[in-house]
Order: sequence, then C-alpha cells, then structure tokens
Amino acid sequence: MCGFAGYFGNGSRPLLEKMLSAIGHRGPDDRGIEIMNQVGLGHNRLSVIDLTSAGHQPMFDPERTVAIVFNGEIYNFRALRAKLEQKYHFRSSTDTETIIYAYKEYGTDCLMHLRGMFSFVIYDITKNLLFGARDRAGEKPLKYHVSDGMFAFASENKALLPVLGARPQADLNAINHYLTLQYVPAPFTGFKEIYKLPAGHYFIYQDEKLSIHKYWSLDYSKKLDVTENECESLILGKLKESIRIMLEADVPLGAFLSGGVDSSAVVALMSGCSSTPVRTFSIGFEDPKFDETRYAREVANRYGTNHTELVVDNGSAGEAFLGIADHYDEPIADNSVLPTFLLSKLARQSVTVAMTGDGGDENFAGYQRHNIVEFSNYYQRLPSPVRRLVVDRAANTLYRMMPTAFTERAKRFSNTFDEPFHRKYLQYSCFFTTHEKESIFSEEFRNSREYTDTFNLFHQPCHQNWSSLDKALATDVHSYLPEDLLFKTDISSMAFALELRSPFLDHEFMELAAKIPTGLKIKRFEKKYLLKKLLVKEKILPPEVVFRRKQGFNFPLHLWLHGKRASSVKDTVLSSKLMKIGLFDTRKLDSYITGYYAGRTVISSNNIFALMSLAIWANRYL
Repeated sequence: MCGFAGYFGNGSRPLLEKMLSAIGHRGPDDRGIEIMNQVGLGHNRLSVIDLTSAGHQPMFDPERTVAIVFNGEIYNFRALRAKLEQKYHFRSSTDTETIIYAYKEYGTDCLMHLRGMFSFVIYDITKNLLFGARDRAGEKPLKYHVSDGMFAFASENKALLPVLGARPQADLNAINHYLTLQYVPAPFTGFKEIYKLPAGHYFIYQDEKLSIHKYWSLDYSKKLDVTENECESLILGKLKESIRIMLEADVPLGAFLSGGVDSSAVVALMSGCSSTPVRTFSIGFEDPKFDETRYAREVANRYGTNHTELVVDNGSAGEAFLGIADHYDEPIADNSVLPTFLLSKLARQSVTVAMTGDGGDENFAGYQRHNIVEFSNYYQRLPSPVRRLVVDRAANTLYRMMPTAFTERAKRFSNTFDEPFHRKYLQYSCFFTTHEKESIFSEEFRNSREYTDTFNLFHQPCHQNWSSLDKALATDVHSYLPEDLLFKTDISSMAFALELRSPFLDHEFMELAAKIPTGLKIKRFEKKYLLKKLLVKEKILPPEVVFRRKQGFNFPLHLWLHGKRASSVKDTVLSSKLMKIGLFDTRKLDSYITGYYAGRTVISSNNIFALMSLAIWANRYL
C-alpha cells in the first residue's frame, strides 16, 4: 500500500518533492523519484510484499521502455506471473513487476487479468503516453489535474494542491452534490481543476489529450438458475477463496471486528485459514445504543482471537473529528469517519494489514433503504388513484400534524413514488433535499450555470430491465461504495500507513453476488437473507449475532452536537471560509441552524454535521 504522484508537462523535481511530501504518510518505508523528459514519477512505499529494495518504485522493465507507480495489491499476481514468466524475466517478487509485464503483453487489456485493489500510472516511454487505472470497486483512489500543457496525478487531492499554485478554489456544484449525498461523487472532488477517476475506469494521456474509458461494471441481468442450497454453497466457496487469496502478506495481518454480520463472518472464516489466533480490533462508545463491542467480544471469544478493543467517550471522540481534516481532503459527512479513523489508529499499533467486512451490504442488500425498495414493490400494487387520494394525502397530512423524521421520510416516499427510480431512491435516502438546499443557497448560486441537479448523476446505473432492488444495489456500487465508504476507509487507514483488504470487494465475488436472485437477498423483509442463512446453517456465526438489529458503525452525533459543542457549531459554520465562496445565503443558513437547536425535528443532525464538516474542510483548504 502506497501513495504516488506525477506529472506530464511543465513540472520539476522540486514540485514533485512537494507533491510526495503531502502524502508521505501513505508510504513511510521508501521514496523514489524519476524525471524523464517532461514526465515525472514519484512514489512513497509501504512495504507489504517483498520487503527488499527490489520493490522500489518507480519500477522499470529491463529495457526501460515502461515505468510504473502503483498503489494496491494484486491477489492473483503469482498465477499471472507464472504465465508471463514464459516470456519475461522477473527481477523481484513483487506484484508491481507483474503489472509491468501484463501491460507489455496485453496493453490496456491487462486490467482484465488483474484481481485485486489498485490504482497505478504507467509511463509508456516508447509511445510517450500515460496509462492510469483505478480498480473495479474503487478501493484505491486516483486524482488528476489537467490544464494547458500540464497533466498531473496523485493518490490524494492534497498532493495536487502544489500544482495549482495559489490557494485552491471550491467547486460549488460539487458541494451542492455533497449536501445531497454526504460525499462528493466522481469525477468531482470539491476543488476546481482537481478530479477523480471513477472506479472501474482507466485513462490515456497522450499528445496533450486526456481520454477516460470504463472497463468494468456489474451486470445484474444474468441470474443463477440453481437451488437455494446450491446458491449458498457457491457464495460460501467464493467468499472462502477471496479470504484465502487476501491472506498473503510479509507483514503482521489482523482484522477489524465491529460485531456486525460482515466483519464477523470474515473473522470467522479467517480463523479457519490461520494456524495462529487472528488479531482483531474493535472500537466502542459509552452510549450503549452505539456500542457493539459486546457482540465483537462474543465473536472473538468464539474463535479465540487475540482481541483488542477501545471504548471512547462521546466528547473526546467528537473533538477528535475536528482534527482529521488534515487527512480528509474532500468534504465528507459520513459520521462513521471518526470510528474508522480511531480503529485504524488502534490496529496499526499491532499490524500492517487488516481485513474488513466492507461491501457486504452492497452485495447482499443490507441497508434499511433496500427494505424500502422491497416495500415499494408491494406499494406499487395499489391502484394509482388509491395511492394518490388516500395514502399520499394521509402521509402529507400526518407530516403536517406531527413533523417528525419518520413522517418526513414517509412524505418523501409517497410524494416521489411515481418518479424515475434513480430520483425516488435518492430522494428517500438523501441528506439535504433539493428544497432544503435551495432554502439556504444564495439566489446568485441558484440562478447560476454552475448549479446542476444531483439526481441526474444517477440515471446511468439504473437499467430499465433490472429489478428495483438491483437498480438500488447498482446505484450504491456505482457511487456510495467507492466515493463514501471506500474513500473513508482508504484515507483513515493510510493516515496511519495501514492497508485494508475486504473479501466482499473481490470483483469475482461481486460478480457472483450480482447473479443472486433478488428474492434471496431480501426475503420477508429480512435483509441479507441468503448470507445470514448460510452463516447460521454452517454454524459459522450464532443466530444472536446474525439476526440482531443492525446498528451501523456510527458515533453518537446528536449527543455531540448538543453537548459542549452546541454553542460553537453555528459560529464555526458562519465564520468559516465557506461563507465567502458565494454558495450560501448567510441569513437563511443562520436561521436553519437556529431551527435545529430550537427543536425542529425534521432538521436532521446529519445535516448539521454535514455543514460542520464542510466548514472544517473549507477552513483547512480554501
């Protein structure tokens, strides 16, 4: 796991040094720089496989016709290497060198031969072009800047800030999208002139022209024609295989253990592959509503893991959030950022690599919004006049009489039910609704050409011939998974030079999961039905762990916002650099935050947290 940066154009060694220094935390073991004509490649290395100097990057082929900087792990590199050794002479034991020869053999089609998490940039010296790619699920990031005569790239935004020269400017439309989603969707980053390569895409930069191409996406149209028991066997077999190939490392390896279904399943299956106790790590909170450590402890005891847990108090946890903007260089309002950050810090004290359960909910339909989609299939059977005249009217009346978070969501559901799927799905789960955003935006921004509809970004994943649940899962995999969950875990873990791996994100596993009939993902409103059933049936996990209510990996946000932080939230937001960029109407934003503290229950704590997070980001970077 590493960090890299580079340029093609009017760069210099001092510029590249600044870029690499900005992401030095990603690779503390080694640094390398190569300048070739107008191209500069730089790399900070975290050694995980082949700890010798043979893994130094930038890495070249023997003829020095191809150079690479790479961040990630290729889990099938030994099998791929065995094929390539018939033609190429390897000088190291690294997966990095395997990518070089795979590119020389297959060109850009080398991506179809790679099984793993990765971002890399190859400089083809003969053709004078750059070829860069990001893995299928989006576990590893790749950001870029392009302008006249200059193309620059890096693992994080902060490494591209030296390229911009003056203080960077905010991309107002990206922030508009952030307020809806709680994260910044690709290709935006929050900064003008800095973009991120979407997951499952690659770029070619040649002759001062940039082209971007998609090479992978999930297909939900081909379903397995097997029995339920056969489907369970296929899933369990592929999950075990994914875990097995991810256990290879030349450094200490452990696992995050939240006590939820996915991380517990990974730890259980890891234990079956390990001759020594698995090292597991958990974070908990004083408030029992947010604390899952008792379930994590139960799984740890069941499998005899070497378990470490840390319980933090609400106040200190919340205050810790104020300091992590140095690492999170994109706006993000997912409140699981904080526990993920603290958990990464805890785990890095003992291991260099940790397994996670990320991706389980996206593969098997584990969120409450997926149950809402399932409910909508029954709701659809009501005659349209009945829905409009009875149910919709009742939902709106109930909201006026009792304006709670629940009745507000019910109103959203009923009022948007006849809209295209991508719009109603996002309307139900979004943070700020379009109405809420426009109520605090400045008139100038609302009328500007910069302001675009966030919902239009999600039309593409929703193929018309897919079921509603498959459309929902595709939407999550397309954006929420890579740009929220995986951005969060990459930044949190790499802040402490910790590598995270998730078996549920192996692309072969994801492709198999996409073929599962939707009726086996949610059955009688039991989310993740098939996965839960097989875990209990095979006695991998006890029913009390598998079928308990999902808590989520969050910290007590409402308590923090109403604690000693309450008096300063409004001041922090309204006095921030955020107020100088022309996005908000200061008076209306003041009224909105005041309304929250006055007890307007329809104003979510998540929205106030989103504004707070945005203000902290703006103060740090703008």
